[in-house]
Amino acid sequence: MINTERLCFGCMNDNGGEKICPVCGFDANENNPDSYLPIKFLLNNRYLIGKTISVTSEAVTYIGFDKSNDSKVEIKEYFPKNFAHRNPDKTVSMVKGGEYTFNEGLMEFAEINTKIMTSEATAVVSVLSVFEENGTVYAVNELIPSITLERFLQKNGGILKWEQARALFLPVIDTVKAMNDAGVIHRGISSETVIVGRDGKLRIKDYSIKKTRIADTELEPKIYAGYGAAEQYGFEEMHTDTYTDVYGLCALLFRVLIGNVPPEAAVRLKDDSMTIPARFAEELPRHVLSALANGLQVLPKNRTRNIEELKNELVYAEIAGASVKKTRVQAGVSVNSGSNSNLSDKNNKKQKKKGGAAKYAIISAVCTVALLIILGVILGFAFRDILFPNTNDDNQSELSSFSEPEVESIGSVESGAEISAKQYTVPELRGKYYSDIADDDQYEMFKIEIIDKAYSDSYAKGEICAQSLKAGSSAVRDTKIEITISLGPKEIRMGNIKGLDEVNAKLELLKHGFLYDNIEVLEKYDETKKPGVVLEQVPEYNETVSPEDKVKIYINSYKGEEEEESLEESY
Repeated sequence: MINTERLCFGCMNDNGGEKICPVCGFDANENNPDSYLPIKFLLNNRYLIGKTISVTSEAVTYIGFDKSNDSKVEIKEYFPKNFAHRNPDKTVSMVKGGEYTFNEGLMEFAEINTKIMTSEATAVVSVLSVFEENGTVYAVNELIPSITLERFLQKNGGILKWEQARALFLPVIDTVKAMNDAGVIHRGISSETVIVGRDGKLRIKDYSIKKTRIADTELEPKIYAGYGAAEQYGFEEMHTDTYTDVYGLCALLFRVLIGNVPPEAAVRLKDDSMTIPARFAEELPRHVLSALANGLQVLPKNRTRNIEELKNELVYAEIAGASVKKTRVQAGVSVNSGSNSNLSDKNNKKQKKKGGAAKYAIISAVCTVALLIILGVILGFAFRDILFPNTNDDNQSELSSFSEPEVESIGSVESGAEISAKQYTVPELRGKYYSDIADDDQYEMFKIEIIDKAYSDSYAKGEICAQSLKAGSSAVRDTKIEITISLGPKEIRMGNIKGLDEVNAKLELLKHGFLYDNIEVLEKYDETKKPGVVLEQVPEYNETVSPEDKVKIYINSYKGEEEEESLEESY
């Protein structure tokens, strides 16, 4: 069991109980705002609350720690903005007059997260527990080391080829369909709500209650520009449904394949036209363009109705007549009506040539599924290196790392062999701060673990001063590198902190290597000096001391003109 007294409540790593976390820089004296749960608050006799991660009109999300299995988690607390109040005992009460909105949302929040928890869908961030406490509901989510798909694309050339995107998106499409079948619609599918994990897989997150995903409700909506469908903007006689997630998925694929987001749906209602650069229109398969066109129809009545239909059009190319509806995409092959008539004609001719259409479709589907499974395995290996590229290779550019995988060269490799056989160059970690390497992709292929701290005359406090594997040597993926963090030199010269305010004086002492707990703040009065600054220090400036020595700083308690005015008024 991990000693929770040694945990950093900013990142939930064991940092040895340091006041300033060397991993994430979190100050142990910080706390969450009064309207949220305080740090170290215990929920369900199991989960410790950490710092606030995000706040929406629906909920507050905290980093958390599960004491039952020593794991990091993400804890989402239903706390609707303007409809919930935090009591002194940290329970939640409803704002008077907003009881209906609060309760309606609470039931929906519980239902959504319970359905995710019991779902077998593979490409959704798992909900581990749902429980009621403190007058509200909590959902405990798996905390997955990841980056958003948007950030991933920005770091890796901006777009994917269809051959790459197809294998990645199949589990996401199936997951959205599974949730739709369970009666849960996302309404917020975007490059910010789809994440890329260290395993290279895509997962969808941030399922939310309906009123936070449509305009003109009591709760402040979050509609992702370019990804939100027209029915989310509050237009009369339009309602969200499964076709809303069809629009979101197609807009996301548009972003992934083309490099930009479609114009906002509210704008497209007035001017229904989009353009695709000619090179993309030429490179993308015709059935993909057709599926995107049908899925991005502005009006719900013209749009692909559900995820199953979208998958058939997008993946299996089983488009009935390949009819393309009313959106114009100019400059290349059109994804809409007018300029896309040639696309419909070609597909209609294909249908006429089929003859035994049903039999052909079944055989085609089975073959396609088999090929997709093989391609999925291959791309699974390839994307581990794409997501966390070896930046020590000078010949590997950001764009080349995203080139199409050489299928033939790795197609016969057994599961796991590619990863276990590949060797990575051990990086030079000495002289770097752990907080700088913790989230840096170039180190993700190794497991870097702090095992010790030691005094060092060569490395500043907080820098890595030793590593278990020699820099420049080779090791397979996920090899552990044990590191030692420098405590700074054993003897240091006391700096001059006189004249600094309390915060900057403490920061200066911490930089010199003094321990936070050894800094004692006292008061001294001197109306001839600036209020709130250090008047005296012990040890004195330039004395040679140990970083473990006690330090006393005397802060000027004189309040300045305000104090003088107060004294005058009292007389």
